[in-house]
Amino acid sequence: METSTIYSMGTALDRAQSMGIAVEVLVSGAWLTGLVVTTDGHGVVLAADEGEHSVVRLDAIQAVRVHSPMPGRKPIPAQQRPY
Repeated sequence: METSTIYSMGTALDRAQSMGIAVEVLVSGAWLTGLVVTTDGHGVVLAADEGEHSVVRLDAIQAVRVHSPMPGRKPIPAQQRPY
């Protein structure tokens, strides 16, 4: 039996936080990069490598890039081409 999960921006941020994976969030045309420190349903705190952090409202995020493979996705095996 397969289960389904709604993969929302909040879900992506929560998983990235639990796995310690860097993310990028698109806010007003600018990408902000960092590790997710915390989320509270209203916003997210991203810690950057440069010793700074960003606090972003979740409703302002237009897209999330997670620097890891998509969860639950099985790789498609390469097919040999007949020559």
